[in-house]
Formats: sequence, C-alpha cells, structure tokens
Amino acid sequence: MERLYQTKLALLATIVTVVGIALMLLAHWAGGNGSTWLNDLPIMEVGSALFTTGLIAIFFEYIDQTDAETRANQRLRKVLAEEAPAIRDAVVDGFAFAPESLTNVASTSTLDRIVENCLSLRLGDQELATDAYRDLREQIIGARQRWGDAHVSVALTPWKNGPATGNGPMFVATISWEYRFVPSSPLLRFSCVSDLDAFRELSVDPTSTTAWYFAPIGNLDASSPEAFEFVQVAVNGKAQAVRRSARKSGQTFTCHFGDDVNAGHEITVSYTYRVLVQRHGHVLHLDLAQPTKNFRAELWYGDCGIRRMNVIDYLSGPRQPRYRHLEASDPSPNVEVAYEGWTFPKGGVAFVWVLDEELS
Repeated sequence: MERLYQTKLALLATIVTVVGIALMLLAHWAGGNGSTWLNDLPIMEVGSALFTTGLIAIFFEYIDQTDAETRANQRLRKVLAEEAPAIRDAVVDGFAFAPESLTNVASTSTLDRIVENCLSLRLGDQELATDAYRDLREQIIGARQRWGDAHVSVALTPWKNGPATGNGPMFVATISWEYRFVPSSPLLRFSCVSDLDAFRELSVDPTSTTAWYFAPIGNLDASSPEAFEFVQVAVNGKAQAVRRSARKSGQTFTCHFGDDVNAGHEITVSYTYRVLVQRHGHVLHLDLAQPTKNFRAELWYGDCGIRRMNVIDYLSGPRQPRYRHLEASDPSPNVEVAYEGWTFPKGGVAFVWVLDEELS
C-alpha cells in the first residue's frame, strides 16, 4: 500500500512538471511568433506554477519520506494507546457475551489455554487450575454421552433357588434404569463378567452401556443365566429386541436400534435386568458411567430380613443430595436419594444393609 501511494505521488508530480514545462514552452513560442490571443492567456504563470509544484512535490517526498513514516507511526501509537482500553473491553465483552465467536478465531488448544488462564486467575493457583481443567476435560469433554433425568429403581427379594442361610444365600436385585441422551452409536451393550480385569476394562469402555461383576460362588459364575438376566429394553417407549451371547467368562446382551432413532436426536431409553447379589456382601453399587444431570435412585427391600439400610453417596457435585427413608418396620421399606444438577462420571451411590440375624 505504501509503495502504491509513493508511485502514484511520483507519477502525478512528474505529469504536473511535464505539463508545466510544456505550458512554459508554449508561452515562449507564442511570444516569439506574435500570437496575440495566446499572449492574452496566463500560460506562462500557469506553467510556472505547475512546474514549481511538481518539483516541490518530488523534492518534498524525497526528503520527507522518513519523517512522514515516523510521524505516522507516532500517530498510530498515540491512537492505540488512547483506544487500547476501549478495544480491550470490546474484545473481552465480545468473548464473554458471544462465546461462539471464540470458535471462529481460536483453535481447540488455544481455547484450552484461555480456560486454564482464566481459571488460574480465579483460583490464584496455576498448577491447581491446570490439573482441575485437565480432569474436567477428560471426564466431561471426552465423555461420549451425557445423561439427563436419570432414574434407577431397585427391588430386592430373597433368592428362592439357593440356600437361605450359611454359604451362598442371595438376593435377587431387579434393577430398572431410565434416562435421556443423544446416542453416539445405535448400539446398547450390557455385560456380566467374573473377571475383575475385564470388568475394569468394560467400566471405561465407551461402547459399553452397563457392566456387572459377579464373583463366582458354588456352581454360579457370570455366564449363568441366574446370575444375570436381561428383562427388557425400550427406546422412546418402544420395546427393542435383545440378542444374548454367552462365553466361559461371562455373557453379553446387545440391542441395536438404528432404524428407530434419528442420528443426533435425543432419545429416552429404559431397561431392566435382574442380578444375584450376595446376601452377606451387604452392599449394592449403582454407578454413573456418564456426566449426568438430575439423578434419582430408590431401593425397596421388604421381606428380605434387613434390619437397617444405609445409603452412601459418592456423587461428585457441590450440592447435598436429598434423602428419603422408610424404615424396615414399614410395610414397604425403601430408601431414596436424589441429586439435582450435574454430576461427574464414576460417581454413584451404594446401598449398605445390616441383617436381622446379625443384630440378634
């Protein structure tokens, strides 16, 4: 741009100088040939003025070029210094109130640095901010799904096909889940295994919906139909077909609902399964595998010989859960825990019981 300006100025000065010289020559020629009407015109004055102006413009541009650049830089610095607070406030306000504009000018790594720096300013600790945001990014941003309005209900009943006392008495836990989410694949997979390593892998596998660990006891292991029985699954209220596959180390139930779901649209899924829980294990875990907003869990334990039921929550959130408890003396004893707001994955609740026979 600067070169173009200089070229235009030099060309204009040259043209003006040449025209001035031409007019001066014309005036001199007219005076020598006695042309009265040309002599009446101020040709010489105009030519001299143009000639002088052209020479001055060329000379001034030559000697003033460096000084002009210096003055322009000084003016620019002055303007920037005076307007910097307003520009800064405009940029900050734009990012604060129109965050979508950040995605147009910043890469993912840049956005991560911006978040870390802002969090560091709020916390006053750079290391804490970096570690906290890294954990948040891995658990939330890297999550394959996000659940909404998750509700799980559990009904405990004595297992009538096994011993009532001694080694091996069991409870049958009928567990029903329902929640909303946007599926990332048209597949639900439910597994039961007796291998702890396999269970840990399935617990972090993004393609696994639910994984259950069953410790072998007697003739029962994870592949036994009594240990894990899938009852039903429905998508948006419509029942879906389920395929079972068994192997020595466990069993898997698979549901494919590709034809009933539009990609990218939220659905409501509900499913129910039954599992055997050791009576003397005293605990039943319900884990949240994905970031979840609004969670509620309830458990009924009538006619199970349970004197007291305790609830231990490990929900990762700033609020206190709400509890409701009907004691064992009630005709329908149950406990309920509810949490409003978002919780991180790997949270959940544990129901811990005390048996009548242990107190007596």
